[in-house]
Amino acid sequence: MASTITPVARTFPELFFEQVRRGSEGLALRHKVYGIWRRVSWTEYGDEVRRVAAGLLAFGLRPQERVAILGDNRPEWLYCHLGAMAAGGATCGIYATSAPEQIKYLLSHSESRILFLESEEQLEKALQVVAETPVERVVVWDPKGLWGFTDGRVTFFDDFLKQGTIFLETHPGRLEERLAVAQAEDTAMIIYTSGTTGPPKGAMLSHRNILWAVEAVLQTLPWKPDEEVISYLPFAHIFENFTSVFNAVRLGFVVNFVESPDTLSQNLREVSPTYFAGPPRIWEKLASTVELRMADSTLLKRTLYCLAVEVGRRRARAQQRGRVSPLLRLAYGLAYLSVLYPLKRRLGFERIRFGVSAAAPAAPELFEFFHGLGVPLLEVYGQTESTGVISANRPARPRVGTVGEPIPGIEVTLADDGEILTRGPHVFQGYFKDEEATSTVLADDGWLRTGDIGELDADGFLRITDRKKDILVTAGGKNVPPQNIENDLKTSKYVSQALVVGDKRPYVAALITLDPEEIGRWAAGEGIDGDVAALARDEGVRALIQTVVDDANSERSRFEQVKRFAILPRDFTMAEGEITPTLKLRRRAVIEHFSSEIDALYAEPHTGSDQDAGG
Repeated sequence: MASTITPVARTFPELFFEQVRRGSEGLALRHKVYGIWRRVSWTEYGDEVRRVAAGLLAFGLRPQERVAILGDNRPEWLYCHLGAMAAGGATCGIYATSAPEQIKYLLSHSESRILFLESEEQLEKALQVVAETPVERVVVWDPKGLWGFTDGRVTFFDDFLKQGTIFLETHPGRLEERLAVAQAEDTAMIIYTSGTTGPPKGAMLSHRNILWAVEAVLQTLPWKPDEEVISYLPFAHIFENFTSVFNAVRLGFVVNFVESPDTLSQNLREVSPTYFAGPPRIWEKLASTVELRMADSTLLKRTLYCLAVEVGRRRARAQQRGRVSPLLRLAYGLAYLSVLYPLKRRLGFERIRFGVSAAAPAAPELFEFFHGLGVPLLEVYGQTESTGVISANRPARPRVGTVGEPIPGIEVTLADDGEILTRGPHVFQGYFKDEEATSTVLADDGWLRTGDIGELDADGFLRITDRKKDILVTAGGKNVPPQNIENDLKTSKYVSQALVVGDKRPYVAALITLDPEEIGRWAAGEGIDGDVAALARDEGVRALIQTVVDDANSERSRFEQVKRFAILPRDFTMAEGEITPTLKLRRRAVIEHFSSEIDALYAEPHTGSDQDAGG
């Protein structure tokens, strides 16, 4: 299928500087300085990018050389990101939560000679390892706590920008020359995968990949030039790049930076974005915020809330069927005005046009909840290797439980074993310095093996059933996709995380972690004391979670049912390497860390009804 989509520029910096010329003094970015929102115009944005690019040329950056960036979201991230591209380099983002050894691996593998980082905290980690990497220069954005610090390898960002300014004055036209020789097929950025199954791999994305994917998505989802978005997900991942970099530059809309990951809820209320995107875990936490707020309300308010949410769910289901009765439309109007809209506004979604959930599967109930709240939440699908795009639900015809229809210009098919394959201009260039890994996912004829198992229905909607490598094969030979079971378990407000096990075992079991706030509230009502670790051992809590497991089992075949579960004394964390910065489970790490608990689930003899054979 030939693509009819044509990028509007040759390289991403070309697109960026054209937007700077169009946007001029209009608002591009907002961020907080000492608690007050500060505005950055497109002209200022462009000037900072030019100075970074010039500073890199003064440093001696070669075409297609890698530039590493380590830190949380802030304007400087984008100045360095786009500055590196403008200087002809390729950016390599590093998650702010990375440990020193992870930083060392990425700096060494990417062969980066220069590293931009955020603060004293990140510098402390980097200095432990940079001597063992190719890094020659470390540039620190925030000098707080570092006054008087001297190290020949370290430069402060203001000084680096001054070097860029001097280079622009003494070498007129040099930056324009570098911009002019850049090609569409040059690598614009290398995004390292989260490493859920081993060392991170660097996915190379070209300027053409990015520019084509942006145009394709703009034919699918209704982004507008007057959007306001909030930037909080890591720039080291494709997800945040698509919103706050690719689309923002293409359309010229405003990007607002959170103060910190902990202030997301507060900043949402302050900004009231018109569009919001996040993985299911973020949407689950937002839904939980509503539940917690209503739990503290009066009996009357709680009753009205429950009724309103149920009306909202029924309307969402009716919309899926294409038939909303006049009576249901009237009931929803009353519920929305009296209950749902005030809650939507308090979440910070008063102006939202639509939201997106991606990066992991989510339970249909989550989408029904937000649709009922008046937040059109759409599930979309993409991978780093596909420049973040493959399929999407359209606002006019969403289908809950699917990741929508293929985006225009993108081919999608299924292999004999159900693996989703995709082909088109969105498919990446390959993994940096890893031809073997590239050949395992990218065929000679251009088809990308996604590693996801899926189904295409009669209307062309794509449903993802699990990750190919995650499918459990029980001792009885039954194939069990764990993610749908995990999603069903996590629909309970008392469950924070769930991991299903059972590979080469006689039956399916689960590790479950508790939501501290919800389980604490329930325990207080039952007169049960103790922290989360103590509650995990309580028989009353176990009985409560048993009802959650029973609900998840109710519509499953016997061999798919969770026969036993362990309630863990703590949640899975990034600090322990059990969750990626994009909130995906690292299954291997969780299984290693809780191996004794898993073994205990299979230690005692079971009756024949517990086995999967013949199920």
